[in-house]
Amino acid sequence: MIEIVKKTNIDFMGFRKIAFIISGILVVLGIIGIIQVANGRANLGIDFAGGTAVMLKFEKPVTLQDVRSVLEKGGLKDFELQDFPTVNKVLIKIKKKEEKLGALSDRIINTLREGFSENKITVDATTEIGPKVGAKLRKDALWAIIAAT
Repeated sequence: MIEIVKKTNIDFMGFRKIAFIISGILVVLGIIGIIQVANGRANLGIDFAGGTAVMLKFEKPVTLQDVRSVLEKGGLKDFELQDFPTVNKVLIKIKKKEEKLGALSDRIINTLREGFSENKITVDATTEIGPKVGAKLRKDALWAIIAAT
């Protein structure tokens, strides 16, 4: 008979203290996660916190620094940029702004069209998650964490 594992008499009970310590650490981390999500201090994406995401395609290449400076000059703050340089696309995400749905994405697009007037900009996608949807998703995520813990 072929033996894949040579020593099969493993002392699992001898490792119980280590297993309890590791389990305890994981439970404490889960509780910390629950508290962070419940208090709104967790760094949640716009899917859970609510916000706006706009994917723009530029005719000519642009740098993130240029996009950042144009948006800041336009009065926009607290945004995240993601670059897709091979296809000249930029993803702009802004969390929870108290503007009407559609108003923030229009403001982003108009600000960039003014700042890059020589560069044609097309809107690939716009996603807006309202605060009520974000709150429901956050609540569902909290229940999922509680169930997993």
